[in-house]
Amino acid sequence: MPRLYSALVIDRPWSTLALLLALAVVATIGARDFRLDASSDSLVLETDPDLAQWREVNERYGGGDFLLVTFTPARDLLAPESIATVQALRDRLAEVDGVASVLSMVDVPLLRSPPAPLSELADNVRTLTSDDVDLELALEELTTSPLYRELLVSADGRSTAIQVNLESDGHYTRVITQRNELLIQRQREGLDDAQRAEFEALQRELEQLRRAAGARQQRLVADVRAVVDSFRNGDTLFVGGVTMIADDMLSFIRGDLRTFGIGVLLLVIAMLAFFFRRLRWVLLPLACGGLTVLYMVGFLGWVNWPITVISSNFVSLLIIISISLTIHLTVRFRELQNRDPTLDVRTLMIDTVQHRFWPCFYTAITTMVAFASLVSSGIVPVIDFGWMMTIGVGVALVVAFTLFPAVVMLLPDGSGRETIARAVGVTALLARGTNAQPVTVIVICALVAVLSGWGMSRLTVENSFIDYFQKSTEIYQGMAFVDEHLGGTTPLDVIIRFPDEPKFEFDDADDPFGDPFADDDMLSGDPFDDPLMDDAPEDALGADRYWFTPDKIALIEDVHAYLEAQPETGKVISLATLHAIAMDFNDGEPLGGAELAFVIGAVPVEFQEALLAPYASPSANEARISIRMIDSDPNLKRNEFLQRIEHGIEEETGLDRDRYELSGMMVLFNNMLQGLFQSQNTTLLWVAAGILVTFIILFRSILLGLIAIIPNGLAAAAVLGLMGWLRLPLDMMTITIAAIVIGIGVDGTIHYVHRFRRELPRAPSYEAALAASHNSIGHAIFYTALTVAAGFSMLVFSNFNPTIYFGSLTSAAMLLALLANLTLLPAILLKLKPFGPAGTAL
Repeated sequence: MPRLYSALVIDRPWSTLALLLALAVVATIGARDFRLDASSDSLVLETDPDLAQWREVNERYGGGDFLLVTFTPARDLLAPESIATVQALRDRLAEVDGVASVLSMVDVPLLRSPPAPLSELADNVRTLTSDDVDLELALEELTTSPLYRELLVSADGRSTAIQVNLESDGHYTRVITQRNELLIQRQREGLDDAQRAEFEALQRELEQLRRAAGARQQRLVADVRAVVDSFRNGDTLFVGGVTMIADDMLSFIRGDLRTFGIGVLLLVIAMLAFFFRRLRWVLLPLACGGLTVLYMVGFLGWVNWPITVISSNFVSLLIIISISLTIHLTVRFRELQNRDPTLDVRTLMIDTVQHRFWPCFYTAITTMVAFASLVSSGIVPVIDFGWMMTIGVGVALVVAFTLFPAVVMLLPDGSGRETIARAVGVTALLARGTNAQPVTVIVICALVAVLSGWGMSRLTVENSFIDYFQKSTEIYQGMAFVDEHLGGTTPLDVIIRFPDEPKFEFDDADDPFGDPFADDDMLSGDPFDDPLMDDAPEDALGADRYWFTPDKIALIEDVHAYLEAQPETGKVISLATLHAIAMDFNDGEPLGGAELAFVIGAVPVEFQEALLAPYASPSANEARISIRMIDSDPNLKRNEFLQRIEHGIEEETGLDRDRYELSGMMVLFNNMLQGLFQSQNTTLLWVAAGILVTFIILFRSILLGLIAIIPNGLAAAAVLGLMGWLRLPLDMMTITIAAIVIGIGVDGTIHYVHRFRRELPRAPSYEAALAASHNSIGHAIFYTALTVAAGFSMLVFSNFNPTIYFGSLTSAAMLLALLANLTLLPAILLKLKPFGPAGTAL
């Protein structure tokens, strides 16, 4: 061990602690800016080309983010008290800062309550608050209208939805668009100095905007919830929407951090107290883990580096890794102390560090290589997670080898033989079994590998938003209610582009049908002016009303009908929906060109934003079909569905593929999941390759490198295979579980091989070296694995299903890695004898 280390750490413990404390103060200051980013933007890929299109669609059609508030009164839905409640709720929601507009059943025009000619409706549009509205007919219209049924009012007429449209930040959208364009260019061809400077400036501005947007979103959701809670007097209300999903994810993750912190603290205290039987050996691992997390949280706060859903478990991982490093130091120190109680603390500490530094160092390096390999995924949240863990493991190593020796040097001597809960029964049993039947162990593990590979072939990523939450949570109940009664949750759009049409200019001299006796005033203005429209109200569309032609409507109706026939879709709305309503005024017959122009022009300006603007853009020569997906449908397979309709629209309607696009949050979220799934193989290959190279450098043997990677590869394959057999889909958290298992599992592998090599020269046989290794380092591996597994098991108390799966599967994987390191690894060493004959110096 370098003398410099002894001089700086072991011989100057007070100085070491003072430095660690000073860094802790700096980290505490930075920790105030630590944040979690669970916005809807964090659920998509930044460089996804569909993301730019989605933002363009939102800007053009006014979609944007929205919340849904469902209201089921204890009395009739259209009772005066219920209508008054909806009005009051609408008005209160409209006052919330960040809300752009609110649409409720009291705001929409009623066309059949009572029935009236279309020419009269233009001047006298009724709503539920009109004096002459027939409430009985209004309920029938709201529950049967193709526009309102299962969108604003449930089919049974008992519930209604209030759509709360949120303000969009145009500046934020422009900044992120410019940044993403430069990001894509940097990945493809690189940036020059000016572009790099622009990119860095945009990145800094974007971080500030994201921080402000996150705070606004959190306040807005809290304010909306507060308003809704104040109206629960005997009535049933739920709040839903993608923004609510993102906010609840953030809330659950924060809760998990608290739950994990408290739960793991209590559990680890109990386990360490059982293992080591002294307070100092309980508190020291906890102190190392806590200080490591504080340093990393402070660092992330200082550099404005937020964590996302994917990287939210980095705290739990760092605590576990830090505690495992400290356990190895503790076990070695106590082992030496029990072997010779007369040795002073300084001698014991020097020996402990000498024998544990290099195994721990290579363990940390190998784990860092595993996490650093995640940068090969090409997906920003996964890359960020990889770098966070790589840095964090390095911090954990430094903290363990500074805080632990400094504190122990300052504690009372405590010399003498100490009692310790030995894992003799388990490790000895595994040693005897492996020594007696190494071939059987290898065959059993080979069968496990085959079954794991079979299970891995069944893996999918087809999960839904609703599957992320427990059935007891409000967000789950709200999403399920909307899916069942109000048309679905996750938005999907189909954008139809129409071919450009020639524009005609009318000239009297060139008109072969011109009337030479006509008055000039008669020829001025709109050549398509309809005298029927003379008494119609002024409309905002102007000449754009002639864009709505029968051919366009017919094509939209074909696509609409195809989408509506799909079992996974909920409410589908488009111009076809409005045309179906208009046909009721035309004896059920389709409208001609002049009739369409009249109807479109007759829609009052105040209703055009709700009825026309979301579904047609004459200036862009496009139409939009809005779909709500039934997220709770157990048969919904996102990727398969999107591929089916992508080809089905062309096959069923004859519309050329280049004339329509799919957009919406469903497309973006599916792209992210598919990107994660496709990147997993690449990531695992890089993880395996990186660890293999590290093992070869560490053990200076290709054969040993290959042997060492087998146990952890089996543990990772087994947990993925288990997911496949149980039909548990990969999600944003579990997608990284294989790399995590390999990265943490190598801890036991390195320590075991290192100890085996030390025992072999003084052992008469490989079997004796195996027994000695199990009886020494085997205990540390056993304690560490149980502590890790128990710590992750606390995550099963979450309300966020990905966290539950992550915790339970990681716990299982750590136990599998423990078994593999204490059975399969020594069995292979026994059969291959990679170190040469026993009893000889290596």
